Amino acid sequence: MKRRFGQPNAERLIFVILMMLGAIGIFFGWKFFWFLTDDAYIAFRYVSNSLLGYGYVWNPPPFQPVEGYTSFLWVVLLDLVWRTTGQEPPQSANFISLIFSYATLVLTAVMVMKIRWRNPLKKWRIAFVVLLLVYLLLNRTFLAWTSSGLETAMFNCFLILWVFALFFVRSPALRVGSASLVSAALALTRPDGLLFCAVMLVIAFIEFFGAPDRRGARKLLSYGLLPLFIVVAHQVWRLSFYGEWLPNTYYAKVIGAWPKSGVLYALSFTLEYGLWFAAGIICWAFVRIMPRMKIWAGLFSARGGRVQVLKEPLVAYRVQFLAIAVILGHLGYYTFVVGGDHFEYRVYNQLIPLSFLAVLWSLSKLKPRPVVALSLMLGFVLLSMPVQWTHWVLTKDLNTREETHIMIAPISPTWPAPFRPYAELFDRAQSWLIQHHVGMRHQEHKIFWQTQVRDYPSRVDGMRIPRAGFPVYAVYCVGVPSWTLPNVNIIDMFGLNDYIIARGPTPEGRSRMMAHSRRPPDGYAESYRPNVTIIAGDPRVAERHPELTADGIARVETSWRERLKNIEQMGSGGAK
Repeated sequence: MKRRFGQPNAERLIFVILMMLGAIGIFFGWKFFWFLTDDAYIAFRYVSNSLLGYGYVWNPPPFQPVEGYTSFLWVVLLDLVWRTTGQEPPQSANFISLIFSYATLVLTAVMVMKIRWRNPLKKWRIAFVVLLLVYLLLNRTFLAWTSSGLETAMFNCFLILWVFALFFVRSPALRVGSASLVSAALALTRPDGLLFCAVMLVIAFIEFFGAPDRRGARKLLSYGLLPLFIVVAHQVWRLSFYGEWLPNTYYAKVIGAWPKSGVLYALSFTLEYGLWFAAGIICWAFVRIMPRMKIWAGLFSARGGRVQVLKEPLVAYRVQFLAIAVILGHLGYYTFVVGGDHFEYRVYNQLIPLSFLAVLWSLSKLKPRPVVALSLMLGFVLLSMPVQWTHWVLTKDLNTREETHIMIAPISPTWPAPFRPYAELFDRAQSWLIQHHVGMRHQEHKIFWQTQVRDYPSRVDGMRIPRAGFPVYAVYCVGVPSWTLPNVNIIDMFGLNDYIIARGPTPEGRSRMMAHSRRPPDGYAESYRPNVTIIAGDPRVAERHPELTADGIARVETSWRERLKNIEQMGSGGAK
């Protein structure tokens, strides 16, 4: 008797047992790589200010609101958990990330089972699930982002769920409706999720024109479009509250296209996890099947001298082709425009389960003998191990800030001579990236977070500083202090949470640094008259004469925004 996924009872039982083992494995991996990033505390501060009654602001009024977080849905979730359970974000965030990470593992395993296998490969799909568990649970990047305090695990889970909806949900209405809802969740989780919403508009209309009758067409269109109004509502709220279409962090981080950094970031990721092997199998499969794929055939027809959209059922792979295209477009944006990411492969993390699925899909189309398919998948898994775990062995015992600051750990000296050129290429990419603050490794962020926690007072002690008098602390790395000093107004000197610094000109003569290139204009931080210092973990507040007032802060904000407008106008005039 057949059951869910089309497998017999014994296979289903083995699958459930494997998922239970996966839960145990991911828990231990999560615990082993557990850390919080300093940046995670930025979102925690916004949640804190919400509970204090100020809303999602960096500094409460009279400071103007700034959107220094990029993860609205993550902030809302942490806020909700704190209000309902009493668990503060530093305690709850990583448990939530663990849940999303496990959901990603299960969803990926379900997709392995639901691939349209050709006999005799179908008999071996449980073996492929075993290989998936080995691949994910021994992947440092996947395990690192099961924690961190950031929204990464949630975003990746939603993206995998979006792929599942478009590739494996059979009902057109349920497929387009669920995928549209998940794309809305992606957009609320990170602004780059808007790209998935845009493609859902196209998919909704493809399904609409392909529906067999008007009633079904209207149903498909409404299912596809209605969830996207959630995103529209959020954008309207963002514009009305913050006065901008995009988060402040976009302006602080993206100075201009940085393809050199992105290419090296992608090269490092590819070498570390042997993804060139996966790319070879995928390309081989596409070369074999492309002659049989007429992706756009049947979409358009010339009738009466004009092109018309055909109202006939559309082949499912056209929607899937768009899904693949938007995933590649998302990858291309981070690679060639943004230049990668400050964190270790954070924006590529979703590619880890997706690459495994892509290789399996390719093998299902190539239809090799089972022993060949299993050997290729095993080879893919094994090739992902040497670089990542060599690097881990070399860095795992570096536990001080001095040892891990700009942590470059060459692996090539430890490799056998025949394989050393491969490791040297990886080392060169890593050296350039880390010197430019791109792809900073997990161990460095972990130790930096521990250092920050040690160097600042506890939140309980920081709460003792009264809000009266508008205490101000100007600092570059704002995460931990922004949480432990909740009543202190923080000037973010890198500009992630500061309107003026994020949009001001970058200093000349400095090497570009990922998310660390901005600096405050001369006299800007001083205009707020910072009076908080931290000495041996003890916060000191100096008296001001005369006092800083709400009207004074408002005048400073208005004055600097006017200056920024003048600079921008002069720049645009010069460009003309």
